[in-house]
Amino acid sequence: MAENTVKLDIPFQSLIAAISSLKTAEKHQLLEFIEAELFPEEDDPDDIAEVQAARADYRAGDYTTFDRYTAERSNRSV
Repeated sequence: MAENTVKLDIPFQSLIAAISSLKTAEKHQLLEFIEAELFPEEDDPDDIAEVQAARADYRAGDYTTFDRYTAERSNRSV
């Protein structure tokens, strides 16, 4: 299916005037959109390493089931 596109050449001052006429909630929406465009979320190398380590522990059998955890926890408080 062909994609339809429209390219507009809007003078910057007209864009500023249009933004100025928006309600506060609409400006917040626009701000969120612009921030997402300027600062795309990238995976943090530390987070990736932590997830990989957790997966390796799981594959190696180094984990506790929830049932085992709750049983051990209840034994400690007795």
